[in-house]
Amino acid sequence: MDTIEQKKKRIRKGNRPFYMILLVVGLYVAWVFVDQQIRLHALTEQEEVYKSKVEQLKQEIARREEEVKNANTPEFIEKVAREQLKMIKPNEIIYIDMHKSKYSQ
Repeated sequence: MDTIEQKKKRIRKGNRPFYMILLVVGLYVAWVFVDQQIRLHALTEQEEVYKSKVEQLKQEIARREEEVKNANTPEFIEKVAREQLKMIKPNEIIYIDMHKSKYSQ
């Protein structure tokens, strides 16, 4: 006859595969959870970047719409003529600062 100690050892040996499988499944679940948290964090950061880009683009659209709205005003036409076409009014004198670097603008 088996003693109580021998029966306990047999029961423990019989449960070893179950505990090993349980350990492997537990490790897999933990790994999946950590991986999902890392992905979620990365996607959250990416979402914030996209939200800021959307906000910048909305501001740019508003600025452009304002420019289009003011495109036919005499002030805007004069500004474009002076800045882009380097035009001046009659009898107007232009002063050029020779000491100013062209890159400091």
